Amino acid sequence: MSAHPNKYFHDPARNSMIGESVFRIEDDRLLRGRAAFIDDIDVGHGVVHVAFLRSQYAHARIRKLDVALARALPNIVAVLTAQDFPRIKPICADFEKPGFVVAGRPALAADRVRFVGDAIAMVVAKNPYEAIDAVEAIDVEFEELPCVTEAKAAIQPNAPLLFDHVAKNVIYEGTFESPDFAARHAAAPLKIKETFSAARVAAVPIEPRGCIASFQKGSGNLTLWSSTQSPHLVRAVIAEYLDLPKSDVRVIAPDVGGGFGAKTVVYPEEILVCAAAMKLDAPVKWIGDRYEDMLTSAQARDHIYEVEAGFDRDGIVTSLAADIIINIGAYPSLPMGSSLEANGASRNMPGPYTLKNFRYRTRAIATNTCPTGPYRGVSAPLACFTVEGLLDRIAHELKLDPAELRRRNLVREFPFKNVLGQDYAEGCFVPSFERALEIFDYDILRKRQQQNTNNDLRYGLGIAIITEQTGMGASRYKARGILRVPGFEGAHIKVEPDGTLVAAISQAAIGQGSATAFSQIVSDIVGIPIKDIRIVEGDTGRTPEGSGTFASRGITIAGNAVLGAAVKVRDKMARIAAHMIECDPADIRFENGSAHVAGARDLKVSLRTIAAAAYSQTEASLPPGESHGIEAIEYYDTPTAVIASMVHIASVIIDTRTGNVKIDRYAVVHDCGRMINPTLIDGQIQGGIVQGLGEVLMEEIEIGDSGQPLTVSLMDYQLPRACDVMPMQIEALHSEMGVNTLKGVGEGGTIGSVPALANAIGDALGLEKARVNTLPLTAKYIRELIAGPPQ
Repeated sequence: MSAHPNKYFHDPARNSMIGESVFRIEDDRLLRGRAAFIDDIDVGHGVVHVAFLRSQYAHARIRKLDVALARALPNIVAVLTAQDFPRIKPICADFEKPGFVVAGRPALAADRVRFVGDAIAMVVAKNPYEAIDAVEAIDVEFEELPCVTEAKAAIQPNAPLLFDHVAKNVIYEGTFESPDFAARHAAAPLKIKETFSAARVAAVPIEPRGCIASFQKGSGNLTLWSSTQSPHLVRAVIAEYLDLPKSDVRVIAPDVGGGFGAKTVVYPEEILVCAAAMKLDAPVKWIGDRYEDMLTSAQARDHIYEVEAGFDRDGIVTSLAADIIINIGAYPSLPMGSSLEANGASRNMPGPYTLKNFRYRTRAIATNTCPTGPYRGVSAPLACFTVEGLLDRIAHELKLDPAELRRRNLVREFPFKNVLGQDYAEGCFVPSFERALEIFDYDILRKRQQQNTNNDLRYGLGIAIITEQTGMGASRYKARGILRVPGFEGAHIKVEPDGTLVAAISQAAIGQGSATAFSQIVSDIVGIPIKDIRIVEGDTGRTPEGSGTFASRGITIAGNAVLGAAVKVRDKMARIAAHMIECDPADIRFENGSAHVAGARDLKVSLRTIAAAAYSQTEASLPPGESHGIEAIEYYDTPTAVIASMVHIASVIIDTRTGNVKIDRYAVVHDCGRMINPTLIDGQIQGGIVQGLGEVLMEEIEIGDSGQPLTVSLMDYQLPRACDVMPMQIEALHSEMGVNTLKGVGEGGTIGSVPALANAIGDALGLEKARVNTLPLTAKYIRELIAGPPQ
């Protein structure tokens, strides 16, 4: 089922820390400049620095590679090519399964490059500037090959092939058809057909990627510091590709300056820096700059949806057919592989609606562009852009208000199993929708729009009702062919002899306030003040196995692991306290750093005293049969995705003279289950909405005809600024069952804002004149839509 209520939350008499807007415990250190990002890490004397020679061509054969001159330069430690690493096999993100074609990515290209930025050689020098200079001294000659950068072009019969064994450049293909679809779709009284597409975007974390490796020859221990969201996944890949025992590899994620999914990918640079550290017996450091980040860090989106919906005269959508094409770039990204976005696109299309008949074909296409990977929301923003755009068109066709059309199609009764077999154990789609309309003053703004007489300004309203598939566990990743992602998370909690507590969690902190949220869970259960709790994340040497920080899994999976471990610790402390006080352990309550008897607060013992007894540092004895120490480990997995939801409503004002869009009002009503910290949740939603705003209005990776990226700096690639951001009204609403369920919230802001804003712009322009079906909607493009096609 999609929801997993925790019995711990059912006691209404508890004075709970969960649900309080506690100030972030991370912020004092971060705001005072005491953080340690990857470039701040000091691994001691003898560090050498790496710069990469990268391909200037989108597709070419390497005819000559002469590094002799570069090696002869002063302070150059080594110039390494693929020949120096014969044991590193091509990086394969996928496995041989139906629908998949396995295509490997060389860590360093030996004979062929497939995108601008493909690494060919690495220079190791005593300082980074000399390494960069030496890259210029490498003599390389290419034979340029025909390239293809667009997915539609890549599947044409005469298109250049990136891999000789991959027909039509199709790396992955998946299909689905509900029973008797063809007949039921044909029987639909009305049909509408449309194509939706979106440009390629970049994640643009404030801190580009980087890593440092140190190898101890005597012990055989390898330590990698990397700006990553998934240290345990990086550790597994390093061990696999360098043929090392996992026990000899430690990966540490220091403070991470943003990731948004792009730092979930395990990159060739991480493998190569480790291999160089082992080969040179010196700590090796690589810090990418913004140019490298724009050129080589995993990009996203670049989708095409060709869809046809069947519906009746009451506006009920009866069937949907979709042909989905995903441009994944030159190589599938590790560990998510080629199916990540292709499968995600189709699985997000049914959303909160009662669609009963569905058919899709989804394909991942290789092109001569930077590889793509996870980015906030993955495929869901564009899948919802497509579905919500279709709903607006149907409403326009039937002369229904878009709100009324959605109301008629929403799931109302739970549990509900959608057309793809996904279980929605509970939800509150309709109440959330009605509340969003209310706080947004939807009817009033509709009247304003209808009464507008200013020809220079056009008003538009956009709605999106979305589901967010959060906290996907092991079974979901296996079903999608993503076998390298374990799916579970782990937490190890230990009470120290002085009564303080350390919680080591398999996640990595990437700025979302996880340490605060996890501390609130532990504090609530164990009754220990937050100041006495230390959270450890992002270090495979100190934390249990897990998957990482992505896919809205922090609270849904890791939070439940923390909760489970904390309950085990609490129960042991209760047994020790009860033995000291001489009562039943079931009567023990924890609060404010002590354990007391329910109904008799004077009968109490401090947590510090309990801990001292557990570690035999007091005269007090333990209960018969009780072991020393207080610690517990818990692993948590979900049998399927946990379904959260959001309603987004936006109003925009378009100046027809300039094409500029002003976002006038914005409202969100969300269901993320039990809220640990409402302020953190608001921040997640606000940040996600701003990223969606960027996708809709401005962000686009532009690529020239020869495969050359044209947006390789923040002078070229436009991001939202403070002046682009509008006030947002955010409320939470949950079902009776959902209020006791931990759900994710990290991606719904982006998933919902993309269709809501796009629909608002389409509404303002008028669907009969300008069909908004491609992103971004820049001012220039909006002026073209207003002007209409050339006469």
